[in-house]
Amino acid sequence: MSLTDLAVVLVGAALIAWELWFFLGPRRGGEAAHPNRSGVQEVRIVVKGGYNPDTILVEAGRPVRLHFYRDETAECSERVVFESLNIDEALPAFETKTIEFIPPTPGDYPFRCGMSMLRGRVVAQQGRDSARANLGKGHHKHG
Repeated sequence: MSLTDLAVVLVGAALIAWELWFFLGPRRGGEAAHPNRSGVQEVRIVVKGGYNPDTILVEAGRPVRLHFYRDETAECSERVVFESLNIDEALPAFETKTIEFIPPTPGDYPFRCGMSMLRGRVVAQQGRDSARANLGKGHHKHG
């Protein structure tokens, strides 16, 4: 094995490790949705190589309004899918698309892009105070 072959193998291994960390590594803490005057819980999510924030904490049983701003033209982020809520919507590039739903029970409501490369989740908890108290700690099932 030549020095060039060794360098190629090392760079390849480093790129594979980075990709695994990027897609499967630890996530940042979540962001609590803020209720507006009418009680609808709202969060703005920027879509650019991922979802920011990718974890949203809400109160179960109350309306949620997510404003997805797609700040890119990547084919992967053209759609947002909440399978458990039967939501599959197009996200136009450089525009905001609003998705509304009511999480019926406490639990995780994952969402993803159309290619399943980008992932996020809405964590619905019992009561608004518990959602704020657990900000960044994750859902009780996921620690």
